[in-house]
Amino acid sequence: MNSFKRTMTAVGTAVVLTAVGAVTAPAASAAQRAVSASAPDTKALQSSVQDAYIRTRGNQLVVYLNEGVNSYPYRVDVRRAGTDKVVAVVDDLEAWEVNPDPAGPDQGYVYEGVNQPLVLDDMTDYELDVYAKDSQGNELTRRNAGRSTYAFDARIEAKSSQQEFSLDDLDTQVTGTVTAVHPRTGERLPLAGARVRARLGEGWADGVSDAQGKFSIPVAARGTEKTLPHTVSLADGDTELSVTAPAKIRAQKSTLTLSTTAPLTVRYGTGAPLRGKLTRRADDGTVKPAAGRTVAASGIAQAQASTGADGSYTVSPRVLTTGPLNVSVDDAWLLGDGTRYATVTRITHTTMVVEEKVVATDRYGKLTISGTVRVDGYTTQQAPIEIQYKHYMGQWVTRQSFVVPFGKTFTVNVSPPSNQTTTQWRVHTPGTVNIGPSTGTVVLGPTRTLTRFSSVRVGPRPVAKGQQMFVAGTLSRKTPSGEYAGYAGQKVRFYFRPDKSTVWQEMGTAVTRENGAVGKKFTAQTTGDWRIRFVDTDSGHLATTSSYQRLEVTG
Repeated sequence: MNSFKRTMTAVGTAVVLTAVGAVTAPAASAAQRAVSASAPDTKALQSSVQDAYIRTRGNQLVVYLNEGVNSYPYRVDVRRAGTDKVVAVVDDLEAWEVNPDPAGPDQGYVYEGVNQPLVLDDMTDYELDVYAKDSQGNELTRRNAGRSTYAFDARIEAKSSQQEFSLDDLDTQVTGTVTAVHPRTGERLPLAGARVRARLGEGWADGVSDAQGKFSIPVAARGTEKTLPHTVSLADGDTELSVTAPAKIRAQKSTLTLSTTAPLTVRYGTGAPLRGKLTRRADDGTVKPAAGRTVAASGIAQAQASTGADGSYTVSPRVLTTGPLNVSVDDAWLLGDGTRYATVTRITHTTMVVEEKVVATDRYGKLTISGTVRVDGYTTQQAPIEIQYKHYMGQWVTRQSFVVPFGKTFTVNVSPPSNQTTTQWRVHTPGTVNIGPSTGTVVLGPTRTLTRFSSVRVGPRPVAKGQQMFVAGTLSRKTPSGEYAGYAGQKVRFYFRPDKSTVWQEMGTAVTRENGAVGKKFTAQTTGDWRIRFVDTDSGHLATTSSYQRLEVTG
């Protein structure tokens, strides 16, 4: 028989067992202010009575209550656990505001019987009954508002009947003793009537110590754990550390079969069903179905499945591409006998963007784009389509989205972004959950040549009202080699926007010289912004507008 033994010490702390779901409130500090137990203002809410338990206050043990909802406790009866005998009554409760800062969040109140420390004869578990009133004065009572141990410095010694476990042997017997220091006499004595909890993996069970502090608890693992921690502690208490020992899973040999062996054809985004059976060799040497065990698929997709009562399984990884799928045992309680393989050789309902092109480009760069999205399986669904441009940072950005039936040619008008010159466009379809995405293979561009203004300037600076001034710049167009050259003989327009106005006024026109330079003189009238526009284009060039220049007019 394997066994373990460890002594646990919680120096200077109380053993505290709270009610299930109770929240341990922080100890009251100097920053908190004491108020009457009936003082807190609470909005009219559905009432609930506080959780209660015993906690350390210096070298004493006192009754402590968490905040309830719309209720104000005025008395706590302390009973020996499992009996109706009241051994102490605490009816002097102080409320402590958890967060007294007016600017901070409202965290409510906690309550302590600091003026009535508990002086009890027996060191054991006690149950606490709380009596309270709501804001309308109605009586509220909660029996068993908490369970706590009246003792200091709990220590547990324990042993387990075994430390190795298999699917055919999941249980053990945990025995031991628990002692503690009596709060009144200072003696270390057996702790009677205390709930002790034994855990094995995800399984747990409680027992109660007898008059000699002894306990005996049968506990079993569930057989689904990845690891198998083995601990003993007070059920809801504070022993600082639990008694622990390693518990080993004795994995059994298993045999995995995969009946899905033919090359697979799978619709995009759907599961590829992989079927087979799993058996295990039991402790007595017989072969049994491995029921409720985990089988995993990996490779081009991942998935898990549990086996049925007869050991059969179907694991269906969601497939997006062709390639191998691997099936293996993924269970800490079984030793796998290797990996089984299947192959996806074809994915249906993939898509393709075809015949994409720029039908036309207007002078301001608006594109008319057409194309088709085909799918290789019959579908009545709509094709989601995105027209994207390449951002100057390098990523593709969706400018416009719409849907059309798969296989139908679409035509759409899309305007370029206003904050950058865009020459690269594409058609993209993001697909759906079970129809594949695709992107056109052709990078589209405007059918007109880019133009631009450079060296735009206004002057002289400063200029007085009534004096002559000028606006000048150079118009260029992009050449086949990717460079810009002066664009001669083109009519351009000059615009002015006075300060505090949103309206641009056309002030005159001029024709660019042989090198694309252009300028015009005006009489200065008021301060404002000037710019030049090229909008009188032919069918082969894009319009353009210069940046604006501000000229301050004095006088």
